[in-house]
Amino acid sequence: MKAKILLSVIMSTLLSLVPGAFAQQAGQDPRALARFQNVLAQDGFNVQQGQSKSLDMWQQYCSGVTSSAKYNNKGAPYLTAVVPHLPGDITQIPYTFQLRADEAIVFIGVTPPPVTYFSYQPYLLNKYYAQPVPADLLNQPIQGCGGDPHCLDVGTSLGDTVNVATIKTIGPEPYSAPMVLIFTPDQGTEVRVRAALQKAGYPPSIVNTIVFPASLVNLGIGQGHDILMILGRNAKWLNGAAGEAAGLAYMNSLDTPNSPISVFRVTPKAFSAADLKPLPAPELRVRGTGKTEMGLMGKLDEIRDRVISQYADKGYVVAAEYTSGPGSYDGYDFLQQMKRAYLDCRDTIYVGAGADAFPNNLNYDIRLTDNEFLVIYGVNHTATGKASYMNLNAYAKPSQLAIGSVFDTDFAHSADAYLPTGDPAASQMFAYKISWQCGNNESSCLQMSSGDCARLQLDGPEHAADRANTQLAFATRSYLEPATSVGPAFTEVVYHRMIKFSRRP
Repeated sequence: MKAKILLSVIMSTLLSLVPGAFAQQAGQDPRALARFQNVLAQDGFNVQQGQSKSLDMWQQYCSGVTSSAKYNNKGAPYLTAVVPHLPGDITQIPYTFQLRADEAIVFIGVTPPPVTYFSYQPYLLNKYYAQPVPADLLNQPIQGCGGDPHCLDVGTSLGDTVNVATIKTIGPEPYSAPMVLIFTPDQGTEVRVRAALQKAGYPPSIVNTIVFPASLVNLGIGQGHDILMILGRNAKWLNGAAGEAAGLAYMNSLDTPNSPISVFRVTPKAFSAADLKPLPAPELRVRGTGKTEMGLMGKLDEIRDRVISQYADKGYVVAAEYTSGPGSYDGYDFLQQMKRAYLDCRDTIYVGAGADAFPNNLNYDIRLTDNEFLVIYGVNHTATGKASYMNLNAYAKPSQLAIGSVFDTDFAHSADAYLPTGDPAASQMFAYKISWQCGNNESSCLQMSSGDCARLQLDGPEHAADRANTQLAFATRSYLEPATSVGPAFTEVVYHRMIKFSRRP
């Protein structure tokens, strides 16, 4: 027995000294994975292996799998897991599942290659409420509720993520590093899974627990029990073209037998309500530092005046002006209001406006003909230090499909023409044109497009009328304030504004 303990200590020490070598094997080493499964089986668990999966919400909507693209973040790939179902599971989408109160979902693998942001988070997709959902909130379509008046597809986050700034792993950086994620509502199961991982050779320093809070979720299998999913996010691969290629290879490999992330469903062979020890809902990271961007508010007025003046010289007039406002701030809030959160995330803030933009955004009817365009201008929150990355998406109603996206790296010098030469604030601002038709080599212009989406045809001269009648929404995301490892506070950032221009009669 002492020899086994000594061997385990030596193995854990060696692994901590060679994180690179371990990282390459953590998700694929069949011996370690088999040991983990065997230890759990001996401890009275059934273990079923699932599959990690890249998740393209554009493709999911355009191929008819889902009724909404749920305001997909274009250009920032998602990952999820196909979790094996237990008998009686009522879920309809492969990457959703129901969970018993004593179970765990376990990810064993390797974090992404260098990237500005990554995270992992549990979601409550369909919620069954004790009281009926008010009829005016049951606006169609409701995915997967089967017409039950007590059920709403809230799509809400369950607390904070484990992200690039908070993940437990080994090595000098959190990239391409070994990790284990335990998603569970039960303390007893969590302790036993941790013990099995250590016996299989996985050091405790790489194990992260993420809670499905039993106080918020109707756990169980079958009708009347909530539907869950797990979502991972990645944004802005680092190291140029080589980094982009490495990131793409990582995402593509998720769907293969050689995936860098192995997925397991861990279920006690016998259910005992008396043995349950529900984990409490974890404390949340606090947003905000007290430092604001309000010193840049006046720059918005300067940019506005110069934008209007310059486009007036080109034969355009102001057709409308729009402010923007906060969107879904916290999943717990929408869960209580019985509102759809559209897979929100506390690592960001959503600020926008337009037709059915993120919940609580300003609801304007914004449409553009081919001869009209918007100029969106505001503060680059990455440049001010309030975010690790920021991007802007254009969305089409009612699909909630992103039809264009730009990142903060595209904002560089976009405001220079609208502020005095040498103004130091120019590097912290942006001004971007959004149109159905950008000119050849026109800088700082986002051209909206439905691409090859079979359910949304907007491109080409034959669809000019469809483009003119499409209701639009525009929203920015600002992820992960470095000082707090969570999204910034709304009260500390300046919201962007928009001007719609039409050709002068």
